[in-house]
Amino acid sequence: MTEKKKDASVKAVVGEAVEQLFAKDAFLLKADVAERTVAARLAVYLEPHFPQHHVNVEYNRHGLHPKRLKLPAYGGEKLILPDVVVHRQGHDENNLLVIQVKKETNNESREYDRAAYCRHEAGLRLHVGCLDRPPCRAGSNDRKAHLEWL
Repeated sequence: MTEKKKDASVKAVVGEAVEQLFAKDAFLLKADVAERTVAARLAVYLEPHFPQHHVNVEYNRHGLHPKRLKLPAYGGEKLILPDVVVHRQGHDENNLLVIQVKKETNNESREYDRAAYCRHEAGLRLHVGCLDRPPCRAGSNDRKAHLEWL
């Protein structure tokens, strides 16, 4: 499979997983639960599509050691804790997908995440939430997801 086809395939799977998240877990979005809860449910929907990889939530390891990156613009070395990573555990050689979940209700700057996670082979930031908190029920068109590929 060419890299272009692989990228398109991964993007399609992520889109399908997001749709499942909205269809099956709309209550979580309406209740404005923690981003790690949303990330964990998204990982559940991603896992069946990647049988040759591990799908982990808040995975913070580089081999046996904490994953750290040098980010001089953000004060030096930082611990990296992606919300969802599709990879092979034990090394960074086969990172397929890295996802940061940021709900629309989270007003923190996205620049740190961009700096930290664009170093992975593939990266995705996923903004999930409710625009001005309208009802977020399964099947509703009131929800919004913005997928930003890094």
